[in-house]
Amino acid sequence: MTGVIDVAAVDDHPIVLDGVAGWVMAAESGIRVVGTALTVDALLAGPGRDAHVVLLDIDLGDGTTVERNVAAILGAGPAVLVLSAAEKPLLVRAAMRAGALGYVLKSEGTSQVRAAIKAVAAGQDWISPRLAYILATDDAADRPVLSPQESRALRLYATGMPMKSVARRMNISEETGKQYVGRVREKYSRAGRPAPTKLDLYYRAVEDGHLPPRP
Repeated sequence: MTGVIDVAAVDDHPIVLDGVAGWVMAAESGIRVVGTALTVDALLAGPGRDAHVVLLDIDLGDGTTVERNVAAILGAGPAVLVLSAAEKPLLVRAAMRAGALGYVLKSEGTSQVRAAIKAVAAGQDWISPRLAYILATDDAADRPVLSPQESRALRLYATGMPMKSVARRMNISEETGKQYVGRVREKYSRAGRPAPTKLDLYYRAVEDGHLPPRP
């Protein structure tokens, strides 16, 4: 998007909110903070409702879940960028499945946070390289273990490549390519994360670090 990006922040630590304006904004950044609050409901009751992007802490300590909070913010209009100290794969995937476009760690540099804000404001996914590595090496129960060939078929097919082209790239028959993708779908279904469409497969591949978010 062009012009100034309006950002709001929700965090249960006042010291974090007090510092947001300083480390998010800079004269040349094109980002301004329009509201902060300790809870999502409080933010959406004020000017933060009209922000382009809401920075959301994953655990607000008020009994709400990240799924509920992301849904409430998206329902009001802003995009969601999770800004958290937590780097647990399950939490990252929960946030992304709920509809957050990005997830950035509080320990990362301000340039990374600003880049994430700009990407999310433009409707693009964002996961930091560190988080992408963590997701790629995660062995949680809801992350299916794919064979090298299954992983390769997933990466090629989920990015939009026709099955015929996937098979040609992998030097296999089209039927074998379909079997690889079919097994990937079956494994995700057994893990409780079904992926019946190609778009679903793309999201699963991004969530689990098989593919980077779209640039």
